[in-house]
Amino acid sequence: MLRILPLVADVAIAALLLIPLFVYLNKKVFQDTCRTFFYAVFAVYLCAVFAVAGLPNIRYIRFDLNLNLKPFAYMFSDYRSTCLNVLLFVPLGIFLPLLWKPFRKLWRAGLFGFGTSLLIEVLQIFTYRATDVNDLMTNTFGTLLGCCVGILAVKLAPGLLSRKEENHAPLVCGIAFGVMFFLHPYAAMLLNP
Repeated sequence: MLRILPLVADVAIAALLLIPLFVYLNKKVFQDTCRTFFYAVFAVYLCAVFAVAGLPNIRYIRFDLNLNLKPFAYMFSDYRSTCLNVLLFVPLGIFLPLLWKPFRKLWRAGLFGFGTSLLIEVLQIFTYRATDVNDLMTNTFGTLLGCCVGILAVKLAPGLLSRKEENHAPLVCGIAFGVMFFLHPYAAMLLNP
C-alpha cells in the first residue's frame, strides 16, 4: 500500500500536465475529441508505466549497471513479479489496435511492445533499477495478449472510434515520455516541497 500512494500521486501529476497539452493538440492536430480523449488516457497509462518502471528524469540520472542477461533466471521462482510484468503491458496491447490501424497486426504490436520494453530496460541502467531480459520477454508477452483482446474488440465494435486512421503513436508516446522526463520532476517538487 505504501508504494501505491506515491505512484498514484505521480500519475495524477502527469495527468494534470497532460490534459492541457491534449486539449491544445485536439484543436491544432487531432481535431477529434473522442480520439483525443483516448490518446490522453493512453498517455496517462504510459506515464503510469514509466512511474512503475522507475525511469530516470532530468533531475535524477545516475549510471548503475545492474544487468540480468540470463533468460528465465528467477522468472518462475518470482512468479508474482513475472505476472505483474505481463499485466503491466496488457493495456498497451489493447490500446494499440484500438487507436491505430497498423497495430491490428499482431507482429507490429508485439514489435512496439518489445521496443517500448527495451527502451525502459535500457533507461533503467541510469537509475537504481535492474535491467532484466526477463522483463523484456514478459512485457512483450503482455503486449501480445493485450493485442489479441484489442483486435477482438475492433472486430466486435468496429465503429468504436472515428474513422481517422492517422498514426499519432510516436507523438502520443513522445509526449508521455517528455512529460515524465522533463516536466513531472519539477511539478512533483512544487507540489511536495
